[in-house]
Amino acid sequence: MFSSISWQQYCIFLLIANAIYYLFIWIVFYKAKLPVLSGVRNFRNVSLNGEDQPDEIMTTAQHVIAELRPLFNGKTNKNELLFALQAPLKKYADWQESGFRDLINQFVAAESETLCSIRLREDDLRALWT
Repeated sequence: MFSSISWQQYCIFLLIANAIYYLFIWIVFYKAKLPVLSGVRNFRNVSLNGEDQPDEIMTTAQHVIAELRPLFNGKTNKNELLFALQAPLKKYADWQESGFRDLINQFVAAESETLCSIRLREDDLRALWT
């Protein structure tokens, strides 16, 4: 059986198989950013780790940040600020995606310090999600 296959045919097969394999990996992980493959963009909704895609996390984080931004106006009391931030964040308390809470916590810490002159510690930021 192997005597009927030439080395040239074997090398061409390996080359084509590798090209197909890496094209599949590229489409799955990078969601086919080429306009030629725009129909394949929604090929994969969930990553191999069971986490949401980074662009979905960023979109949700931006939505949450837009929802939280008005809450910083006029707050000078730390407890009042924490109480105001807890209510909207309760909806997202079950999210365990890596990076989501970190983005929101960084935003909250920066905004509270610049707009309200309130420095939040790590335990204060953790308390927002309970």
